[in-house]
Amino acid sequence: MSLNLEGKTAIVTGASSGLGRAAALALGRSGVSVVAAGLDPEGLDETSAMIRGGGGEATAVEVDISKLDQVEAMAAEATAAFGGTDILVNNAGVYPNGPWHEISEKEWDFVFSVNVKGYFLCSKAIRPQMLERGGGSIINISSITFFVGADEFLHYVSSKGAVVGLTRALARECGPESIRVNSIAPGAFPTRAYFLPGRDIPKLDQSVMDSQAIKRKGEPADIGNAVLFFASELSSFVTGQTLLVDGGWYLH
Repeated sequence: MSLNLEGKTAIVTGASSGLGRAAALALGRSGVSVVAAGLDPEGLDETSAMIRGGGGEATAVEVDISKLDQVEAMAAEATAAFGGTDILVNNAGVYPNGPWHEISEKEWDFVFSVNVKGYFLCSKAIRPQMLERGGGSIINISSITFFVGADEFLHYVSSKGAVVGLTRALARECGPESIRVNSIAPGAFPTRAYFLPGRDIPKLDQSVMDSQAIKRKGEPADIGNAVLFFASELSSFVTGQTLLVDGGWYLH
Protein backbone atom coordinates (compact mmCIF):
# COMPACT_ATOMS: atom_id res chain seq x y z
CA MET A 1 0.00 0.00 0.00
CA SER A 2 1.18 3.53 -0.74
CA LEU A 3 0.18 7.16 -0.97
CA ASN A 4 0.17 6.95 -4.77
CA LEU A 5 -2.82 8.99 -5.97
CA GLU A 6 -1.68 9.71 -9.52
CA GLY A 7 -4.58 9.68 -11.96
CA LYS A 8 -7.26 10.17 -9.30
CA THR A 9 -9.83 12.96 -9.24
CA ALA A 10 -11.17 14.72 -6.16
CA ILE A 11 -13.98 17.16 -5.47
CA VAL A 12 -13.25 19.40 -2.49
CA THR A 13 -16.08 21.61 -1.29
CA GLY A 14 -15.35 24.83 0.55
CA ALA A 15 -11.99 24.89 -1.23
CA SER A 16 -11.63 28.67 -1.52
CA SER A 17 -9.73 29.06 1.76
CA GLY A 18 -8.78 27.52 5.08
CA LEU A 19 -8.93 23.79 5.59
CA GLY A 20 -10.66 23.16 2.27
CA ARG A 21 -7.86 24.90 0.41
CA ALA A 22 -5.30 22.93 2.43
CA ALA A 23 -7.01 19.67 1.46
CA ALA A 24 -7.17 20.68 -2.20
CA LEU A 25 -3.49 21.67 -2.28
CA ALA A 26 -2.37 18.46 -0.56
CA LEU A 27 -4.30 16.38 -3.07
CA GLY A 28 -3.03 18.44 -5.99
CA ARG A 29 0.59 17.98 -4.89
CA SER A 30 -0.04 14.23 -4.76
CA GLY A 31 -1.06 13.98 -8.41
CA VAL A 32 -4.82 14.28 -7.93
CA SER A 33 -6.87 16.34 -10.38
CA VAL A 34 -8.94 18.65 -8.20
CA VAL A 35 -12.39 20.18 -8.62
CA ALA A 36 -12.29 23.13 -6.22
CA ALA A 37 -15.92 23.84 -5.33
CA GLY A 38 -17.68 26.47 -3.25
CA LEU A 39 -19.32 29.87 -3.20
CA ASP A 40 -16.31 32.18 -3.50
CA PRO A 41 -15.29 32.29 -7.18
CA GLU A 42 -12.22 34.42 -6.57
CA GLY A 43 -10.94 32.18 -3.79
CA LEU A 44 -11.67 29.04 -5.82
CA ASP A 45 -9.75 30.46 -8.77
CA GLU A 46 -6.81 31.20 -6.47
CA THR A 47 -6.83 27.65 -5.13
CA SER A 48 -6.99 26.21 -8.63
CA ALA A 49 -4.17 28.49 -9.79
CA MET A 50 -2.02 27.39 -6.85
CA ILE A 51 -2.51 23.74 -7.79
CA ARG A 52 -1.73 24.38 -11.44
CA GLY A 53 1.28 26.46 -10.43
CA GLY A 54 2.64 23.40 -8.67
CA GLY A 55 2.25 21.29 -11.79
CA GLY A 56 -1.15 19.82 -10.96
CA GLU A 57 -4.55 19.94 -12.63
CA ALA A 58 -7.54 21.79 -11.21
CA THR A 59 -10.75 23.51 -12.12
CA ALA A 60 -13.05 25.77 -10.10
CA VAL A 61 -16.81 25.27 -9.79
CA GLU A 62 -19.18 27.65 -8.04
CA VAL A 63 -21.78 25.65 -6.12
CA ASP A 64 -24.22 25.94 -3.22
CA ILE A 65 -24.11 22.41 -1.84
CA SER A 66 -27.57 22.77 -0.30
CA LYS A 67 -29.08 23.00 -3.81
CA LEU A 68 -29.57 19.69 -5.64
CA ASP A 69 -29.37 21.11 -9.15
CA GLN A 70 -26.09 22.87 -8.39
CA VAL A 71 -24.61 19.76 -6.78
CA GLU A 72 -25.54 17.68 -9.81
CA ALA A 73 -23.95 20.30 -12.08
CA MET A 74 -20.77 20.11 -9.98
CA ALA A 75 -20.67 16.33 -10.35
CA ALA A 76 -21.19 16.65 -14.10
CA GLU A 77 -18.30 19.12 -14.29
CA ALA A 78 -16.00 16.61 -12.59
CA THR A 79 -16.88 14.10 -15.30
CA ALA A 80 -16.46 16.62 -18.10
CA ALA A 81 -13.12 17.90 -16.83
CA PHE A 82 -11.47 14.74 -15.51
CA GLY A 83 -13.66 11.74 -16.32
CA GLY A 84 -15.26 11.23 -12.91
CA THR A 85 -14.63 11.33 -9.19
CA ASP A 86 -12.59 9.03 -6.94
CA ILE A 87 -12.40 11.21 -3.83
CA LEU A 88 -14.96 13.53 -2.27
CA VAL A 89 -14.00 15.89 0.54
CA ASN A 90 -17.18 17.28 2.11
CA ASN A 91 -15.75 20.35 3.79
CA ALA A 92 -18.03 23.31 3.05
CA GLY A 93 -19.87 24.56 6.10
CA VAL A 94 -21.47 27.51 7.84
CA TYR A 95 -20.97 28.51 11.46
CA PRO A 96 -23.15 31.34 12.77
CA ASN A 97 -22.92 31.79 16.51
CA GLY A 98 -24.99 33.16 19.35
CA PRO A 99 -26.96 32.09 22.44
CA TRP A 100 -29.00 28.98 21.73
CA HIS A 101 -32.28 30.59 22.75
CA GLU A 102 -31.79 33.32 20.16
CA ILE A 103 -31.34 30.93 17.22
CA SER A 104 -34.22 31.29 14.79
CA GLU A 105 -35.86 28.37 13.03
CA LYS A 106 -34.61 29.80 9.73
CA GLU A 107 -31.00 29.94 10.94
CA TRP A 108 -31.20 26.40 12.38
CA ASP A 109 -32.51 25.05 9.06
CA PHE A 110 -29.84 26.97 7.13
CA VAL A 111 -27.01 25.40 9.14
CA PHE A 112 -28.36 21.88 8.69
CA SER A 113 -29.12 22.43 4.99
CA VAL A 114 -25.44 23.10 4.33
CA ASN A 115 -23.58 21.14 7.01
CA VAL A 116 -25.60 17.93 6.79
CA LYS A 117 -27.95 17.92 3.80
CA GLY A 118 -25.17 19.29 1.60
CA TYR A 119 -22.88 16.38 2.51
CA PHE A 120 -25.67 13.94 1.72
CA LEU A 121 -26.42 15.55 -1.65
CA CYS A 122 -22.76 15.61 -2.69
CA SER A 123 -22.21 12.00 -1.65
CA LYS A 124 -25.28 10.83 -3.53
CA ALA A 125 -24.33 12.79 -6.65
CA ILE A 126 -20.85 11.31 -6.95
CA ARG A 127 -21.80 7.71 -6.11
CA PRO A 128 -22.43 6.68 -9.75
CA GLN A 129 -19.01 8.02 -10.73
CA MET A 130 -17.26 6.13 -7.95
CA LEU A 131 -19.07 2.94 -8.90
CA GLU A 132 -17.91 3.32 -12.50
CA ARG A 133 -14.34 3.74 -11.28
CA GLY A 134 -14.43 0.72 -8.97
CA GLY A 135 -14.88 2.52 -5.68
CA GLY A 136 -13.72 5.62 -3.90
CA SER A 137 -13.30 7.56 -0.69
CA ILE A 138 -15.69 10.04 0.91
CA ILE A 139 -14.11 12.25 3.59
CA ASN A 140 -16.46 14.31 5.74
CA ILE A 141 -15.23 17.20 7.86
CA SER A 142 -16.78 17.22 11.32
CA SER A 143 -15.43 19.23 14.29
CA ILE A 144 -13.85 18.89 17.71
CA THR A 145 -16.80 20.92 18.99
CA PHE A 146 -19.03 17.85 18.78
CA PHE A 147 -16.81 16.02 21.25
CA VAL A 148 -16.13 18.83 23.72
CA GLY A 149 -19.24 21.00 23.32
CA ALA A 150 -19.01 24.70 22.54
CA ASP A 151 -20.81 27.74 23.87
CA GLU A 152 -23.07 29.66 21.48
CA PHE A 153 -22.77 27.17 18.62
CA LEU A 154 -25.69 24.85 19.31
CA HIS A 155 -26.80 24.41 15.69
CA TYR A 156 -23.22 24.10 14.41
CA VAL A 157 -22.21 21.57 17.07
CA SER A 158 -25.40 19.59 16.48
CA SER A 159 -24.79 19.54 12.74
CA LYS A 160 -21.23 18.31 13.19
CA GLY A 161 -22.51 15.52 15.41
CA ALA A 162 -24.88 14.62 12.60
CA VAL A 163 -21.88 14.43 10.26
CA VAL A 164 -20.33 11.77 12.50
CA GLY A 165 -23.60 9.80 12.38
CA LEU A 166 -23.88 10.25 8.62
CA THR A 167 -20.32 8.98 8.24
CA ARG A 168 -20.97 5.82 10.24
CA ALA A 169 -24.28 4.96 8.59
CA LEU A 170 -23.07 5.74 5.08
CA ALA A 171 -19.98 3.58 5.61
CA ARG A 172 -22.24 0.60 6.32
CA GLU A 173 -24.13 1.00 3.06
CA CYS A 174 -21.19 1.98 0.88
CA GLY A 175 -18.73 -0.65 2.09
CA PRO A 176 -20.03 -3.41 -0.22
CA GLU A 177 -19.58 -0.98 -3.13
CA SER A 178 -15.89 -0.42 -2.29
CA ILE A 179 -16.59 3.15 -1.21
CA ARG A 180 -15.00 4.06 2.10
CA VAL A 181 -16.51 6.83 4.23
CA ASN A 182 -14.56 8.49 7.02
CA SER A 183 -14.57 11.75 8.93
CA ILE A 184 -11.98 14.20 10.20
CA ALA A 185 -12.69 16.33 13.27
CA PRO A 186 -10.31 19.30 13.29
CA GLY A 187 -9.36 21.00 16.53
CA ALA A 188 -8.35 24.66 16.64
CA PHE A 189 -7.03 25.99 13.34
CA PRO A 190 -6.43 29.54 12.05
CA THR A 191 -9.52 29.77 9.87
CA ARG A 192 -12.30 32.35 9.63
CA ALA A 193 -14.35 30.28 12.08
CA TYR A 194 -11.64 30.74 14.72
CA PHE A 195 -11.44 34.52 14.34
CA LEU A 196 -15.12 35.28 14.74
CA PRO A 197 -15.95 38.86 15.80
CA GLY A 198 -16.10 39.39 19.54
CA ARG A 199 -13.77 36.57 20.47
CA ASP A 200 -10.88 37.21 22.87
CA ILE A 201 -8.27 35.53 20.67
CA PRO A 202 -5.32 35.64 23.15
CA LYS A 203 -7.54 34.09 25.81
CA LEU A 204 -8.81 31.48 23.35
CA ASP A 205 -5.26 30.68 22.23
CA GLN A 206 -4.22 30.08 25.83
CA SER A 207 -7.24 27.89 26.51
CA VAL A 208 -6.47 25.78 23.45
CA MET A 209 -2.81 25.36 24.43
CA ASP A 210 -3.84 24.37 27.96
CA SER A 211 -6.22 21.74 26.54
CA GLN A 212 -3.93 20.23 23.92
CA ALA A 213 -1.31 17.58 24.61
CA ILE A 214 0.80 18.89 21.71
CA LYS A 215 1.77 22.45 22.52
CA ARG A 216 1.59 24.11 19.13
CA LYS A 217 -1.16 25.57 17.00
CA GLY A 218 -2.73 23.38 14.38
CA GLU A 219 -1.75 24.16 10.80
CA PRO A 220 -4.03 23.64 7.76
CA ALA A 221 -1.44 21.22 6.37
CA ASP A 222 -2.21 18.91 9.31
CA ILE A 223 -5.71 18.46 7.89
CA GLY A 224 -4.31 18.06 4.39
CA ASN A 225 -2.17 15.17 5.61
CA ALA A 226 -5.17 13.45 7.20
CA VAL A 227 -7.11 13.86 3.96
CA LEU A 228 -4.28 12.19 2.05
CA PHE A 229 -4.39 9.22 4.42
CA PHE A 230 -8.13 8.68 3.95
CA ALA A 231 -7.92 9.33 0.19
CA SER A 232 -5.16 6.77 -0.35
CA GLU A 233 -4.88 3.00 -0.15
CA LEU A 234 -3.07 3.44 3.15
CA SER A 235 -6.56 3.47 4.68
CA SER A 236 -7.98 0.70 2.50
CA PHE A 237 -9.31 -1.22 5.53
CA VAL A 238 -10.61 1.83 7.40
CA THR A 239 -14.19 3.07 7.12
CA GLY A 240 -16.84 4.62 9.34
CA GLN A 241 -14.20 6.26 11.52
CA THR A 242 -13.72 9.80 12.80
CA LEU A 243 -10.13 10.94 13.23
CA LEU A 244 -9.60 13.81 15.66
CA VAL A 245 -6.80 16.02 14.37
CA ASP A 246 -6.68 18.21 17.44
CA GLY A 247 -3.25 17.99 19.03
CA GLY A 248 -4.63 15.76 21.76
CA TRP A 249 -7.33 18.18 22.87
CA TYR A 250 -9.97 15.51 23.36
CA LEU A 251 -8.50 12.34 24.90
CA HIS A 252 -11.57 10.44 26.08
